[in-house]
Amino acid sequence: MIVERFTYNVKRGCMQEAMALCKSFAESAGRTVRIYAPRIGPLGTLVVDTEFEGLVDREKFWAEWAPKPDSAALLEKWRAVTERGGTCEIWNLVD
Repeated sequence: MIVERFTYNVKRGCMQEAMALCKSFAESAGRTVRIYAPRIGPLGTLVVDTEFEGLVDREKFWAEWAPKPDSAALLEKWRAVTERGGTCEIWNLVD
């Protein structure tokens, strides 16, 4: 099992909308997605973890997700509330 972790820089005043967009993604993804907002830590940061069985599963998911019309609409809204930058990491899930 792996976890893909995206760390995003959210524009000032847009955190609630960014979290709502993440929740929308999580509901439609059909897999385990965790959304983290800082209680104490870097302000304006949002972290999204998505679980995959392995790299092949991850590649397949994104290849199928990207061309969907709803995906393009979500990404357009997402770009309006986030800054450039951030990170994408892949972690091995250790029980």
